[in-house]
Amino acid sequence: MDSRSGVAEENTVSSKGIRKKVKNSESVALQRYKIDTYNLVDLDKVLNDVYCSCRPVSADYEARKDTLKHINALAFDIYGDSKGGRPVLKAYGSFAMDMFFARSDLDVSINFGDGVSELPRDSKLQILERFAEKLHSLQGEGHVRNVVSILSARVPIVRFLDQRTCVECDLAVDSKEGVLNSRIIQIISQIDDRFHKLCLLIKHWAKAHDVNSALRNTLNSISITLLVAHHLQTQDPPILPPFSVLFKDGVDPPNVEKRTREFLNKEKRNKESLGRLFVTFFVKLQSVEFLWRQGLCVSLRSGLWISKRWRRAGVGINVEDFLDVSQNVARVVNDRGAKKIYSSINQTVEELFEFLNGKIDGAHLKDKLFVPQPLVEPPPPVPQVEVYHQPPHHNYRCDEFKGHHNKRPRFGNGGEEPIHAAGDDSHAIDLPPPPPPFGRVYRIYCDKFGPQNLP
Repeated sequence: MDSRSGVAEENTVSSKGIRKKVKNSESVALQRYKIDTYNLVDLDKVLNDVYCSCRPVSADYEARKDTLKHINALAFDIYGDSKGGRPVLKAYGSFAMDMFFARSDLDVSINFGDGVSELPRDSKLQILERFAEKLHSLQGEGHVRNVVSILSARVPIVRFLDQRTCVECDLAVDSKEGVLNSRIIQIISQIDDRFHKLCLLIKHWAKAHDVNSALRNTLNSISITLLVAHHLQTQDPPILPPFSVLFKDGVDPPNVEKRTREFLNKEKRNKESLGRLFVTFFVKLQSVEFLWRQGLCVSLRSGLWISKRWRRAGVGINVEDFLDVSQNVARVVNDRGAKKIYSSINQTVEELFEFLNGKIDGAHLKDKLFVPQPLVEPPPPVPQVEVYHQPPHHNYRCDEFKGHHNKRPRFGNGGEEPIHAAGDDSHAIDLPPPPPPFGRVYRIYCDKFGPQNLP
């Protein structure tokens, strides 16, 4: 095991074995659901409608561009024409990949110079503190609000809301890898528009099901994007190529774009519909749930499932970073997060086939898949009724209560009423109070004392 990266090298023999398991599991799942017997035209329509409705409009693009201008002005106020030079601010993440929603955050990297060496963490924290101080002063003037410094995170950030554009922004320092990663994804998404559509739909689904949050140990946005890309790589025939083919001349964007053009000009051989790709995405993930702990890992570089053991125990999902294969971009997903993700996946598969079988219509499917569902409070616990078991000698006579009345609680109004023993009250048996006439406790009472003792 490589102690520097924290992962073991890929085991070629194990990878072949785990790919066989994936193929068998997926084949069994597809046969069980008989997906090829369904007409998916109506599902295509539902998904395209959702995609069109969640696409940002031109005003959303302009708002983010204006926010970038405001942050650049902020950097000028802080650094001016200082000797070290002003930083270059670059957007990355969903906006740079053009896979964002109207309410998505804007991720911005504060970069000093174009060198590949990374700034030490202390330097990053000092830079962020300077920006936070300036943002707090602007907050007092009403230009921004909700300024929060999250400096203890693995990637420290300063978060704030730009009052002028209503865009929430996360400022990081020297996130060159994030900028490069986003640019490459944006270039590759040009190969096939189904990649872009599926990414937005799956992200929309993940947000609605509350499984798109690194803070809650579920999937971050880059993990979702790479899971979708891998799904398209593993189709037959593939829709996206292995990233290693696109990186033959290096990972710098101009060379990647040049390689990508070769695939743009090829005739599209895979004709699978958006609906089928959407369904098989969830069915495939559902079928491999038990394999993650056996070392299953998504590899974008090879475009295959591989076997890779990670040092950290309890990891729920493994997605290899295509720029730094020593990193698992889904590393925040723990056992609890994986259970939540798979609970949503299982529910979604069930709902998709309810729609395909005509049990729910398109409007209901949209609500179930893409609208956050309110939390249902569990019903209050039903109070238990105690059963008092009579001693075995049932001929015991309560002579000491001779001539007296016993009292028991009345079920229903909580009051009391006198109970006269049947027959000769001098030989009354002190029975436990009878339960309500239903349920398991009622049956136990009748078995023990007989229904004749019920009022």
